[in-house]
Amino acid sequence: MREIDPLITGFVHLKEKPREAEALKTLQRIASLVKPLMRQRGWRVGTLVEFYPPEPNLLGINWNKGQKICLRLRYPGDERQFLPLEQVLDTMLHELAHIIWGAHDANFHALWQQLRDEHEQLARQGYTGEGFLSQGHKLGGRRIPMDEARRRARASAEKRKVINAGSGQRLGGVPVRRGTDIRQVIADAAQSRINVTKGCGSGAKDTKAIVEQATKNGFRTQAEEDDANERAIMEAYIELLQEEEKGKWGEAYLLHTGKEHRIVSISVSTDSTFIYQTTTSTSSSNNFNSKE
Repeated sequence: MREIDPLITGFVHLKEKPREAEALKTLQRIASLVKPLMRQRGWRVGTLVEFYPPEPNLLGINWNKGQKICLRLRYPGDERQFLPLEQVLDTMLHELAHIIWGAHDANFHALWQQLRDEHEQLARQGYTGEGFLSQGHKLGGRRIPMDEARRRARASAEKRKVINAGSGQRLGGVPVRRGTDIRQVIADAAQSRINVTKGCGSGAKDTKAIVEQATKNGFRTQAEEDDANERAIMEAYIELLQEEEKGKWGEAYLLHTGKEHRIVSISVSTDSTFIYQTTTSTSSSNNFNSKE
């Protein structure tokens, strides 16, 4: 069951590098994990590109509001070794936030944090990206009714709740083991955020040259059309995500979309959660020219 609605049009990986097939699969995996966040906002990315810049701290670039997003997949100085998937994913979420906001200001960080939170919630509910239907769940080519998609998503979410019950405090989607110094965990998470921000090349003077070089050196793969049944499952998970967010924030819940939500004040709740009060102004979404 295929339908033409790819949120990411194509992929470019470095074919001359070691483990090149794994690089392409990593790009596709990252795309699969962020699609629910993109779909509910109407965001699209033209090309997701692997790059390996000489600058060791450069991790990602968003060119022209998502026309191209470049990600470092490999360790500097050792192109055979891949960075942890969660690190690359966090860079991807960071670069997606640049679709709406250019500067690394409070508005940008609020959107980046919302994307992080939503990804974590999807993971807790059991969303593992596209392929949910690949393990004995196929329907012989028949389209899944939306009610059935919702049932499957909720069943998976309930199962994950049982698995996660009693796992202890969580930070960034990872269970914190008993006896762990939570202050060090928080400090490490903060440092990771700083590293990703420092490693962002979006808006730099030589950004265009870096993006063009990465695209020139890479091998392009056209994205497959989205599977209609996979999309139904994805949309069911989006509904669960929004229900959870609205249940937590009530009327204060505000989805960052193609409109700009400007931060007017920031406060911290008793459980150390950052609360952003916002005002809305119109902004163009990423209507880039998808032709390369």
